[in-house]
Amino acid sequence: MSRVSLEIGSIAPNFEGYTTSGPLKFHQWAGESWSIVFTHPDIEQRRIKIIGLSRNWPDESSHWTKLLQHYNRHPGSGRDVQIIADDQGKLSSLYGMLSQRDSNGVASNPNTVFLVDPMKNIRLVMSYPFFLSTGLTQILRFVDDNSGPLQDIPTHIFGLDAQGRGQIYDQAEISSRGGADSATVVKSAVDLVSNVEGTNVEGTTGSDGSSNTTVAATDYIQHAMSVMDSLADLGKVVPFVAPAFAIIKAIIAVEQRARDVDVKCTDLVQRVTFMLSHLPALKKIDVTNSTRQVIDRMNDTLKKSAALIQTYRKQSSIARRLSVHNKDRFTSCASLLSQCTNDLMISLQIHQSTQLDILTRPVPFDLEDEAATKFVATHGGIDAVKGNEALVKQFASEMKLTVDENVMEQLNTNISVVLQQNQDRLEQSLNESVSASVIEGIRGLAAQMNESAKEQTFVCVQCDKEYKESTSGEKSCSFHRTEYDSWSKSYRCCGSANPCQAGRHRSEHHDQYPYGNFFVFARNITGYTDTTEKWTELEDSNLETSKKMTVSVARLLRWKSRGAQPELPTVLIRVGSVSISEPYLFRTYNTKDLEVITKVVDITHQTVIFRTSHSEQEFAMAEWVLSAAGVIIGVKITAKSATSFDPFIQVCPIDITSCTLSGDVRSLSEGGLRSYKPSTPYVLPDIQRVSATIHEDAPREVRKDFKTRTTPNLPIVMKPVSDPPLVANPQYANPETDYFAGTISVFNKHKASSMEPISIASVAAFYRLVGEEKYQPVKSVELLDGITLPYSIDPRQTLTLQFGVTVPRSEDDVKVGTRWWNRAFVARQRPLRIKLVLTDIDEEECSLVLDYVCPVSNWEKADKEDLAYFYVDDLLTWKRYGVHIAKDSRMGPGSVKIGNESRGADWMKTIVYKALKTGESEIVLDIGADNDKGMPTAWSWKTWALVDLSCRRLYAFKILLTKSHGTAQSYACMGYVKCPDYGGFYEESRPIRYAKEVIKFPELKPYVPSRILLDDEFDNFVSSEALKPTVASSMTQSAIPDEVLQRLVSIDNSLSRLAISIELLVEIMKTK
Repeated sequence: MSRVSLEIGSIAPNFEGYTTSGPLKFHQWAGESWSIVFTHPDIEQRRIKIIGLSRNWPDESSHWTKLLQHYNRHPGSGRDVQIIADDQGKLSSLYGMLSQRDSNGVASNPNTVFLVDPMKNIRLVMSYPFFLSTGLTQILRFVDDNSGPLQDIPTHIFGLDAQGRGQIYDQAEISSRGGADSATVVKSAVDLVSNVEGTNVEGTTGSDGSSNTTVAATDYIQHAMSVMDSLADLGKVVPFVAPAFAIIKAIIAVEQRARDVDVKCTDLVQRVTFMLSHLPALKKIDVTNSTRQVIDRMNDTLKKSAALIQTYRKQSSIARRLSVHNKDRFTSCASLLSQCTNDLMISLQIHQSTQLDILTRPVPFDLEDEAATKFVATHGGIDAVKGNEALVKQFASEMKLTVDENVMEQLNTNISVVLQQNQDRLEQSLNESVSASVIEGIRGLAAQMNESAKEQTFVCVQCDKEYKESTSGEKSCSFHRTEYDSWSKSYRCCGSANPCQAGRHRSEHHDQYPYGNFFVFARNITGYTDTTEKWTELEDSNLETSKKMTVSVARLLRWKSRGAQPELPTVLIRVGSVSISEPYLFRTYNTKDLEVITKVVDITHQTVIFRTSHSEQEFAMAEWVLSAAGVIIGVKITAKSATSFDPFIQVCPIDITSCTLSGDVRSLSEGGLRSYKPSTPYVLPDIQRVSATIHEDAPREVRKDFKTRTTPNLPIVMKPVSDPPLVANPQYANPETDYFAGTISVFNKHKASSMEPISIASVAAFYRLVGEEKYQPVKSVELLDGITLPYSIDPRQTLTLQFGVTVPRSEDDVKVGTRWWNRAFVARQRPLRIKLVLTDIDEEECSLVLDYVCPVSNWEKADKEDLAYFYVDDLLTWKRYGVHIAKDSRMGPGSVKIGNESRGADWMKTIVYKALKTGESEIVLDIGADNDKGMPTAWSWKTWALVDLSCRRLYAFKILLTKSHGTAQSYACMGYVKCPDYGGFYEESRPIRYAKEVIKFPELKPYVPSRILLDDEFDNFVSSEALKPTVASSMTQSAIPDEVLQRLVSIDNSLSRLAISIELLVEIMKTK
């Protein structure tokens, strides 16, 4: 027969067999208890059921019966300890417990012990008998650490029907069951307290260092159990007291497992018992909302008491004593119990003037506590002791206590955190127990489906692997806490390719802990617009850390974009953001879920769905809203950051039968950092500016009236053809020069019959700025369109001459390094003149002046959308340096854009919060720039926020621009602009308190503009008299007519030019 191997996390196989008590089915017999194969008094204290497999049933059955009789038990009475017949070895084989023997017949494997939890999962596997002596303690510790505080509470105690509703109270039925009335229970509680107080409340110290009390003090557990029984009967007809039953049950379980008696725990249990002993009076009164509220407060106090006892009991003896603040915690809890008891008695109309000293007596303080207090005080306080292991061992030696290996860890653990964690687990267990009770009516169907589902194959949403329920253990699934990052090619949770987390396989997505696939699942829902119908959302930002508290309620339309719809109407509730490090809720509830939750909430009155933090200063939370009949009618959501004075609170009404919005969302509180309305409008200072002014319009028109200057021997007329005559930098820009281009016509005035062409031998160019009295040579001049000199122009003909001229800049202008297209930097302030000089082959010259006026730039100005535009002008660089301030609707109402920086309402609230915290009302911002450092174009600007500390509002921005040139004139501009309305306002108005400004306008010498000459008469020219011929005096006296003489002179000049041209042409041909 093959040996079966069962691993931790496996489902313990079910089986049937015969015991001394009769037939037995293992799973049915184990019920909701832990189970094991051996017995021990400490095991029975924990209500563990033990079953042994017997391979020799006839002999061992008889022996077992004798043992029961010896210990005053009758056959069949030991129902929690059973020996089952396994003569054929089928059950041993089922659990893999058959020993294999070697060739000598010696067993090679020891027998095995299985510890099975209430869910029938194998939680611990140990060998027997080799390790039993040490293993028993290990088993007990494992059960204590892994048992939920309410795990062994049977669900039937709530007395609910198949619909999850409590039965109607029937006084006759209760009487027939013999239930104790309120007076009887209270009297028993008072008598017990009196007996205990009459002995020795403070206790004595035994020889082993443990705390002892009289035997009578141990009766407090028995009496607590009797009060618990009375609550069980009461819970069947008044379901909302069921949580009190469950909590006292948990307290009793902790005290029963305790290995010593502690006077503080005893005292607290007695106070709890006394308070709960009054509850049977609920049968005699009409339960009102105020009564329910008192019961709810009582349940909260009970949870704190149970959490304190559980936390305290888990500490070692040394950690309990040295944690000197434990007594303060018990005192605080006792005070709460006293207040609740008084409120409960008033609500239940119980009038009792005696035996109330249990509420007023001090919390007992035993000798060990007193010794620990003195020891801590002597050795420098609790911080010094808990950080020094040698001191801890010294105390243990003095008190004759054994040092546990975990004592240092316990001493340095934050007890407040542990208390809260225990209380959270208690609430979770309580809700789970009540939920189990509500769905009791469908358990039969679930049980039938369970057998077939065991072998059904599922796909795990955590690891994407197939699994079966029968093989899904606590560590069966391996997964990463985050999704794979394709950019870094790793998992951000651990940086390793191997999964870093383990747990049970899950077939449906959940938010109980982060796993990689859940981020994808959540993003498929939240990342699209067609997946949800958002009903309401709150967000509050921490103005110091930028952490956001978010909560929302929506209807789920699809599981992913364009994907399938939910089978049932479904609501999505989100609290916090899906994160690997922060707590969050991302959960869906369909109509069936809400039907069950309604019943659970009505019983437990635990309306909180989820809360990100227990801190009252910063949290996000969702709660169920109940009707007077206890039905869920909405969700209340709350968001509050630590920097907000009030929380945001809204109520979203829903119909749980259809998962639809049943009304308008109501706002109960507006949180965040809200402003008060100013009693009068804000008045801001005027703009201050020291700056040059660049003309924004053309200073004048371009002159085109210049005449040709020539000699009588060179009858030429030159005129500009291009309009304007000159254009600057049309294709290229150079930081050291400016390039001018233009076109002129050159006309030969000789008569057509004269046969006198004009030969242009060279072209030169000169420039000057208006106001200067001397022309300077240009850097270069060139003729365009392929014109080659010399070039002859026939009489009465015109040459169109295209040219380009390069004008150098001054040394200061070159340092600026500006590149301009279609404008000349050299002529930015004053017009420029270009004089073209043509020389013929006789070295006769003619010239024409061309005027250039720099076109006006499209200077930057305030845009239509601007709130303001602040600037300075600089004549050296001929630039305007400015900053725009405008609204930015893309970031929401009240947002502003300063320069290129956009800021929203949350940012503005952060500034106000900083001002309120520091008391400074002028806040320097990280908005500004230092541009072009070390260059002539260098300039800077900064921004300040002005805060009204009275109205708690950022009311204006202050901008300061500066532009300097070393020792030269410096410029500056300071302007103010009102901040747009942002965030919410209180209705209350307050007087304005203007900011105390520290930053002032810099002290600069005023700018005095110099006179700029835009035109002069230097190039003005009136043409000379008509050209006259000059002839020798001897010839003038001859009888040759003047007309003939003029003709001869003209022919002579023409021949002379022709000869020179031929000579030049011969020289050119020789060079080629």
